[in-house]
Amino acid sequence: MVNTSLIFAGGLALSDATMQAVREITEFDLVIAADSGLHSAQKLGLTVDVVIGDMDSVDKSALAEATSRGSKIIQHDRDKNFTDLHSAILYAAEHGSKKIVIVTAGGGRLDHQLGVIAAMFDPILKIVDVQALWDDSKIFALQGETTRRFTGEIGDIVGLQAYGATATGVSTTGLRWKLSNESLKVYETRGVSNEVTDTQVSVSIAHGQLLIIHQQKATNL
Repeated sequence: MVNTSLIFAGGLALSDATMQAVREITEFDLVIAADSGLHSAQKLGLTVDVVIGDMDSVDKSALAEATSRGSKIIQHDRDKNFTDLHSAILYAAEHGSKKIVIVTAGGGRLDHQLGVIAAMFDPILKIVDVQALWDDSKIFALQGETTRRFTGEIGDIVGLQAYGATATGVSTTGLRWKLSNESLKVYETRGVSNEVTDTQVSVSIAHGQLLIIHQQKATNL
């Protein structure tokens, strides 16, 4: 049974903050690299279980090293209708992952960035704890009915954004502007720039999809 999967997205190099956040994750069962995400995983000294993608951006020597170390290589045709990262996420879900942590630098092409968020809301992940280390932030994808609890420091910034449609039954604790069984429409921005007032924060949703963006005080603007 796979409990936690780490998935490394391709794209820009990871920041020092993201690299440190990954190092602090001590319990995981499966490491998956989406194409050139392999470079980041190898830089961290991790043993990669699976490399998946069309292999259009991964370095050949890195791929050869992974192969020599026993990594499973799953190569897709470049002419496909899904991203490498989405394929990696589905692989983790199909192999029983209860928690998926995506590691990405953010930045780069906007369609790729939006594609990461879109993939996090795949219906197959509804009962999976899906989160991402995104440069200097941590983000969570909630599909109701569910509650996400996380720790923060006083003054951290937390943004809440409905995704796809109206998110209903949204309630929070540990934030300056509290929500209690409220609705957030997909075009509303009132969930932006909330502030942590307690080290323990919880966000609940009854129906719909909600993105949580947690940015630490040391890095937020």
